Amino acid sequence: MLAGMLSGCATTAGGNAAWRLVHESSSLQFGARIVPLGERDIWAFGTRKFREFTLGATAFHWDGEKWRKNDPPSEVGTSVAVAGASSPTNVWVVGGGDDPTRGVARWDGGAWVTMSRVPTRSVEDIEVLGEDDVWLFGSETWHYTRGGWSRVEMPMSVYRAAAASADDIWVAGSHRHDQRRQLVGHYDGDTWRIVPLGDRLLPDASFHTTMVGVAADGPDVWITVNAVPGRPGPTTPILLRRTEGRWSSEAVTRVAGHWRETADPVPDGRGGVWFLGTTDVNGYDSALAHRSAVGAWTLAPVSPSAGGAEFNTLTAIPGTSRLLATGHIEQTPGIFLHQVKDADHAGPTGPSAPSSP
Repeated sequence: MLAGMLSGCATTAGGNAAWRLVHESSSLQFGARIVPLGERDIWAFGTRKFREFTLGATAFHWDGEKWRKNDPPSEVGTSVAVAGASSPTNVWVVGGGDDPTRGVARWDGGAWVTMSRVPTRSVEDIEVLGEDDVWLFGSETWHYTRGGWSRVEMPMSVYRAAAASADDIWVAGSHRHDQRRQLVGHYDGDTWRIVPLGDRLLPDASFHTTMVGVAADGPDVWITVNAVPGRPGPTTPILLRRTEGRWSSEAVTRVAGHWRETADPVPDGRGGVWFLGTTDVNGYDSALAHRSAVGAWTLAPVSPSAGGAEFNTLTAIPGTSRLLATGHIEQTPGIFLHQVKDADHAGPTGPSAPSSP
C-alpha cells in the first residue's frame, strides 16, 4: 500500500530507478533523522541552514496521503540532534547547538509538547521506549522517567545505541578519558555494565578505531567500526557480531566499503542486515550493502556515476520490504525510497563478493 501511495508523490527527478525521491527538502540533506512507525506514519526531522548557520529544526510527517510540514516548537533550538519514538503518540526530538542545555519536544499524537531541557551539551543518540522511559546518550547518559531527567553514571561516552527492549539496550562508544579505547555497554533493565570484546577483534593501537553504528536484533548484536591507520592510508571497515554470547569480527572492505558514520545497521527480518556502505575510499559514494543470514554479501551503488549520490541515514519501514534513506542524488536532497527485491539479498550459498541487485 505504501508503495502505491508514495508513487503518487515520487519522481525519478533527483532520484533513479532504484531509489525514488519521495520528498524533497534541503533541510534533510545532512544530519536528518528518520523515524518510521509504519507505512502510514513516518517522521523526518532536519535542520534549515544558510551557509554555516543553522536556522531552525524542521519536521515532515507522512500520514498515508502526503508529507505534511509539522515543525517542532522553537524551544527545541536551531537544529535537530536526535529523534525517536515508541508509538504514534510518543515521538521525541532533541535539539542541537552550542547551548549548555538541550531543548526537547514530544509529539503526543495531536500536538507538540515542550518538555524539560536536558543539562548536557553532547547528544549522539536516543532510545524512546515509553512515555516515561527515554534514554539520551552522548558524553553523558541521561534517563527520563516520571521524575524527569536524571544523569546515569557510565564509564564511557556513547556514540550509538540500540534497544531490543526496555531491559535489553546495547551501546557503543569509547572510554570517557581515552577515546582510543572502544567500549561496548549493555543494560539489563537494572544495571549498566561493560561487555568485553575479547582479544584481536579490533586492529592494534596503530589504528584509531571508532564504533559508528549498532543494531540489536533478538539475540544478535551488530556493530560497525571504522579503523583509520596512524599513517596515510585507507580506512578499514570492520563488522562486529555478537551471537550466543560470543563476539566475532569480519573485515568487510571488499564487500561493503567504508561505513557511513551516521547510519546504523538495519536488520532485514530474515537474519540478514542492511548497511550503508560506499564504493570509494573516501566514503562519499554511497552504496547499499547486504549481508545474508549465512554471510553472503551484495553491494549496489546508489548511483552509477562517481559523486552522484551521498546518503547519510538508512532505515526500514516496519511491516514492509522498503528502505528509506536521506541525503542527495545528483543535486537533489531529500528522502529516497527503495523497494527491496529478491535480487537485493545475497543468495544462501553465494560468495562473499560484491554484486549489484
